[in-house]
Amino acid sequence: MGFFSKVEGKMEDTVEGAADRMAGTPLSPVQIAKKAEKQMRREKMVGAGKQYAPTLYTVLVNADDDERLFGYYPTLAGETETYLAAKASEHGLIMDGQPLVRFIVDEELKHGKFEVIAEMVAAPLVAQLRQEEMERYGLAIGAGGRGVGYRPSGAAPAPAPAPGPYGFDERDAYAGDATYGQAQGEDGFYDNPADGYGEAPQTMVFDPAGGAAGQPQQQAYLYDITNDRAFPLDGRVMIIGRESRNDIVIPDINVSRQHAEIRREATGAWVISDLGSTNGTFVNGRQIKSTPLQDADRLTLGTTSVEFQLI
Repeated sequence: MGFFSKVEGKMEDTVEGAADRMAGTPLSPVQIAKKAEKQMRREKMVGAGKQYAPTLYTVLVNADDDERLFGYYPTLAGETETYLAAKASEHGLIMDGQPLVRFIVDEELKHGKFEVIAEMVAAPLVAQLRQEEMERYGLAIGAGGRGVGYRPSGAAPAPAPAPGPYGFDERDAYAGDATYGQAQGEDGFYDNPADGYGEAPQTMVFDPAGGAAGQPQQQAYLYDITNDRAFPLDGRVMIIGRESRNDIVIPDINVSRQHAEIRREATGAWVISDLGSTNGTFVNGRQIKSTPLQDADRLTLGTTSVEFQLI
């Protein structure tokens, strides 16, 4: 039996006792793990000759499914984390510590559907989020920062990134140009090339100086202050929102699926426009429909603060 088959079997065994509670929903540990792995491979980054994998995986679920499965989240999260760490090692990807899988309700999702958002997040923030998850589940926090009863089984220590000019405690650039193609909760994750998952993962390449290769001297960024990430802007129209197919993904449930867009005009000016979002787009505290941006302008989308930067 191959490695993946063994993992699938183990993960299915883990939730065998939850059959009654999970009846009627297509959610399963195997589907969650496969989707998380695909997002991991698509959102990987290359820096200083190494490939880095995301460490934070947010699984968005329907409210009814969340209520039925909440008691099993620690086990499901732990098993998925173990699987992702093993797959990252198998693909030669470096993780900045042990990955974290968390579950968040998305009121817009239908029963039985789910989405996975994979993010590059600094290790200290992952540790903080992990502690919050343990408190949410009512589990004790051990001296090592891991919840008692929440340790991913068989998890091998993730290789530490080699010292160098690139580190995830700096402002990480996020490769957000991922296509989210297949309907959630369906099988056949790798058998439909039309959905984009059969193609090579899209990556953002960085040179040792920390800038995007081939970019002009003054590069525009959106810096996510809340999550400590930087999104390089390339001039084309880029969609900002919670949905994982967007150019810039903000995993905030108060952000609309397609919240706003940012583009560079022929004059060279950068403009942000709201796309009819539920909670609105604010620039320097003022709600806008469309407005040009200046260096250091502060944007607010949902509960997330973002700064426009010219470097």
